[in-house]
Amino acid sequence: MRKKFHIETFGCQMNKSDSELMVLSLSRSGFDKTDIEAEADIHIFNTCSVRQHAEDRVISRIENMRAGIKPESIIVITGCMAQNRKDKLTNGIADIIIGPYQGPKIGEILDNYFKDKTGNNFLSQSYNDFSPRIDFGLTDCKDDIAWHKWITITHGCENFCSYCIVPYVRGPLISFPSDTIIKYAGELAAKGITEVTLLGQNVNQYGMDSDIPFYRLLEKIAGIREFRKVGFLTSHPKDFDDNIIYVIRDNENISKAVHLPFQSGSNTILKQMNRQYTRERYLEIMEKIDKTLEEYSVSTDIIVGFPGETEEDFNATLDVVRKVRFDEAFTYAYSPREGTASYHFEEKLTREEKIERLNTLIDVHRSIVKEKLTARIGRHENMTVENVSKRSEEEVIGRTSLNHPVVISGGEEDIGKRLEIKIGGLRGATLLAERIN
Repeated sequence: MRKKFHIETFGCQMNKSDSELMVLSLSRSGFDKTDIEAEADIHIFNTCSVRQHAEDRVISRIENMRAGIKPESIIVITGCMAQNRKDKLTNGIADIIIGPYQGPKIGEILDNYFKDKTGNNFLSQSYNDFSPRIDFGLTDCKDDIAWHKWITITHGCENFCSYCIVPYVRGPLISFPSDTIIKYAGELAAKGITEVTLLGQNVNQYGMDSDIPFYRLLEKIAGIREFRKVGFLTSHPKDFDDNIIYVIRDNENISKAVHLPFQSGSNTILKQMNRQYTRERYLEIMEKIDKTLEEYSVSTDIIVGFPGETEEDFNATLDVVRKVRFDEAFTYAYSPREGTASYHFEEKLTREEKIERLNTLIDVHRSIVKEKLTARIGRHENMTVENVSKRSEEEVIGRTSLNHPVVISGGEEDIGKRLEIKIGGLRGATLLAERIN
């Protein structure tokens, strides 16, 4: 009887992309995917290590799950946590540990495991042994979002931000060959995919180790006429040059929703973070975007309470938020991450003081978002319908072309459609609209 697997993904979009490759590998090796946890013979956790809390969540999830699964089933931990905490996971937590770059081989690994029960550690010990590849058969896999695909264009990161664990668990920058990416994108388009997102820890560094620069790759992907939307994640201000902005401007199907983390508005803190740009440089980029793009939205990441952050430093962060007026912000209170440089930095703020600053930041940003969304009432926009609303089966939710969340009346038959809408109101931070086509 064919064994069944259940996969649970934690963390970033890169992990979601990696999980797709694992599903393909397992399916090709004779395993069947199930969404019913109790049916599974293999429980796979594709994990994140960005914060200690992310790792603790996985351990807690496994401990709580054990009572409801088959006694003979096995637990597999993959991804960044597997690489980071390898020696701590073999003691009754995981049966098999697989590193980030071994994920595409998971079907072969598990097939061999069930044949001879030998070995449990398949970590990416040598990043130099990793051979960049994109599996064209991935187009045969069913996505949660049938019209969209993530396209990983790089692995690894060499920026070594002082708070970040990623370079230590994902290794150095490796760019996939551009002709392979472009060919793969063309096959996606031929299979009916209409939206793609290019993925990398820092997409702007694509090609710095070889091949063409990122803006050229972005331009070539946008040139595939079947794609109605091309996005990219995540950008780094130190490598975000004007050519990227010009390519966005000159290609209608490239998303005008730009994600550009700034992390702190203080040059002192940015230096401590090893971000390799200044507050002034970040504001220059935003000014260039504002002058070049007729319409755009911008989202960001912000950390408050970094070691050494003074009240003046925090106020500098608030000042950038007020100047740029972000449409969306992912905000965090700093917490030390073992294995990073900043783990050894002296902290002077208490957890309560960090949370107080975080709440202040959130309040400032929420008021800006409300003002910006209110200003869109009465406008005609396009949206992609993503799902039925959890609040009502007679409503569907999606995103506008600027990535603003929006709700309209509709049903399951609308999922995946691109609609022209008129914005009529606001519910919290979500636009309310009616279709006009």
